[in-house]
Amino acid sequence: MHLALFSSTVDVRNGYGNITYELATHLHAKGVELTLFLPESEGNIARSLGFQFDTRCVLPPYIFRCFQPAAISHLQCIDLRSFDLVHSLFAFPYCFIAARSAKKSVIPFMMGAQGTYGVLPLTYFPEKYLLKWCYGRAQQICVPSEFTKQMIQQYAHNEYPIRVIHNGVRYARFAAAPDIADLKRQYAGKQILLTVGGLKERKGQDLVIRALAMVKEQCPHLFYILVGEGNWRSYLADLAQQLGVADRVVFVGAKTGDELVRYYYLSDIYVHTSRVASLQFEGFGIVYLEAGACGKPVIATDAGGIRDAVLDRETGIVVPDGDTKGIARALVELCHDENRCRRLGENGREYARKHDWDLIAGQYLSLYRTVRA
Repeated sequence: MHLALFSSTVDVRNGYGNITYELATHLHAKGVELTLFLPESEGNIARSLGFQFDTRCVLPPYIFRCFQPAAISHLQCIDLRSFDLVHSLFAFPYCFIAARSAKKSVIPFMMGAQGTYGVLPLTYFPEKYLLKWCYGRAQQICVPSEFTKQMIQQYAHNEYPIRVIHNGVRYARFAAAPDIADLKRQYAGKQILLTVGGLKERKGQDLVIRALAMVKEQCPHLFYILVGEGNWRSYLADLAQQLGVADRVVFVGAKTGDELVRYYYLSDIYVHTSRVASLQFEGFGIVYLEAGACGKPVIATDAGGIRDAVLDRETGIVVPDGDTKGIARALVELCHDENRCRRLGENGREYARKHDWDLIAGQYLSLYRTVRA
């Protein structure tokens, strides 16, 4: 099988890039002949990763709306006649080039939709017509959660052949405990809450800070570490100051590689309380699997595709979207019950193991064979 795989990025520091890197690498390891199509701007990143498969950085710049100057370049077609299948990993905007190229080359086309940009363009003109055309052309649409599937059908007002395949985690990378003696000394006597993600409203770090202020007397050793960068940092810092918990909130910046894994292992509870805001939502949430692979219990909000990533009362506690009091109750519940934390963490580790990227890539490979049949 010769696969044409389209993506917007291969930068592993963000979710789309992580998915692209892991799926392409594992498909190649399974013997799939693939060519990864990326924007021209991804050339340096792609070269630095040293892929053992063909990578072509020929796609135009990313656009959010069709009135942007670069939109005209998205009308191009690529000759794909040497391929057996075209898979656009994500929806808008590159699904349009992939779908038109597949049609012109008369080969099967399938696409993915991870979350926000599989749904939000359906509320715009003319983007909704382009995206609905792509959905209609696809023999199969892959999404990471039931929530994403439901949102596409709701806003497209159509039933499409949609298959839920969860995102994965590189289990071995997170399951092996690193040396964190220095971090343990630095935060001695503290119970550590951890959130990993961009500092922005959709990620909901403000809800954790508000909940922390509510329980500071009941959980006097609770300490909140935020891993990530973003333009919401100053707001979050001011909020912590206003609520009297600034001494319990620490911003450590972005962390990658082994350093990120060390912070997961430092934590006692992983808390990630995303929200759905104006159709901005988490399609799944790979960070929950990463925390689970490290054996950590999770507190999450029922927002977006979270219920596919966190099993309520099995791998963590899921509270309603935006429910600060619910988050506070969950914090008290877990910070006083070490055995419960251990059980949730063990279940989370097993759930993450079942989502190793090798297994997820196998699901995609089976689907490719079905689409080609």
